[in-house]
Amino acid sequence: MKIILYFTVKISEIVASQRRRLGLKQYELAEKTGIAPSQISIFERGSAGMVSTNLEKVLEALDLSIVNDRRNVQRKLARTCAKVMLEQKIKDLRFVSREELAERVGNDEILLLPVVSEELYRRYCRSQLVDETNTWNYFVTLVQDYFLDAQDGVLPA
Repeated sequence: MKIILYFTVKISEIVASQRRRLGLKQYELAEKTGIAPSQISIFERGSAGMVSTNLEKVLEALDLSIVNDRRNVQRKLARTCAKVMLEQKIKDLRFVSREELAERVGNDEILLLPVVSEELYRRYCRSQLVDETNTWNYFVTLVQDYFLDAQDGVLPA
């Protein structure tokens, strides 16, 4: 089973859910992976993280793989927003709140994007230390670009 991560997803919750779905007890997962049952319990509760080598063992035992494809998911969501804007004759996203856009598109993940000041956003873009693409500011520019493309009739399906 592949999991596509976008925004903040707790891997511990996915692990616990998949373990239960497969009908495994924590001690059984511990036996399969060679990890202490207490460590699995602590991880699933979200009380502590897990070193990557152990996490890989757990994911393999549960037949899970993680694909971090946030940018493609974000682009797809931006295209959807642009289509909705076009259909609803919204000409400029600056006049629509995140909450309103999330409601119109039917996707609350938009609300998870942090809003930063324009100055901080410019610093993010210059620094290359912080991923500016995971901000509302970036998302707005992406939607506006797709919106302009849609108006010109070049928005991909």
